[in-house]
Amino acid sequence: ELEPPQAFIAGSLMGWKRADGTRRFRVAYVEMGKGNGKSPLAAALGLYGLVADGESRAEIYAAATKRDQAQVLFRDAVAMVEQSPELRGRIVKSGKNPVWNLAYLKTASFFRPIASDNAQSGPRPHMGLLDEVHEHKSPMMVDMIRAGFKWRRQPLLLMITNSGNDRTSVCWEQHEYGRQVCAGLLEDDAYFAYVCAMDEDDDPMLDESCWVKANPLLGRTVTLEYLREQVREARGMPG
Repeated sequence: ELEPPQAFIAGSLMGWKRADGTRRFRVAYVEMGKGNGKSPLAAALGLYGLVADGESRAEIYAAATKRDQAQVLFRDAVAMVEQSPELRGRIVKSGKNPVWNLAYLKTASFFRPIASDNAQSGPRPHMGLLDEVHEHKSPMMVDMIRAGFKWRRQPLLLMITNSGNDRTSVCWEQHEYGRQVCAGLLEDDAYFAYVCAMDEDDDPMLDESCWVKANPLLGRTVTLEYLREQVREARGMPG
């Protein structure tokens, strides 16, 4: 069941169509604090792309810098399949502890994790779901996923992340590009950005009211008490 911010993201990405009936957005950048449901949302959209998008031989990838990280998002997708009678009846799992592939045989499609430390060239993604973009040291994975889009009618690259702290990273490039698109400084009708971040003059150590800016699911998946504990410790241990 989608929370309002998740419904806005999902509705924008999957429901906004071009004149030819294909999706408007081909690249999406979603930034918000940890624990705000980014990975489950991406997993759900990946499953939609697998079984409900009408794409023959769809390839859905949960991608990250390390395979263990890619498995985080992919495990959410596996759990959704296991908990849904409708999906269990349609999707075939491969592997145990961990499951490494979800197959939708009706359209010869699959959903699997992939990592930059063992990635191979040549994928033809219908959807690429990049987790923890702030940990990517280079744009290699982004470039590899997008290079395969030329085979697809309406591909989607969904990048999810928290803010990180490296302003020379691929994550910061996407953050700045998305911010400028949203502000109308750049025009790119195929790029969707949803950036939840505090403003420069906010002081999260003293003002709780600004926390919701980076945590749109505050009070739902992220509790006030948890953040208060983090702030108390940060005050006492600045390092």
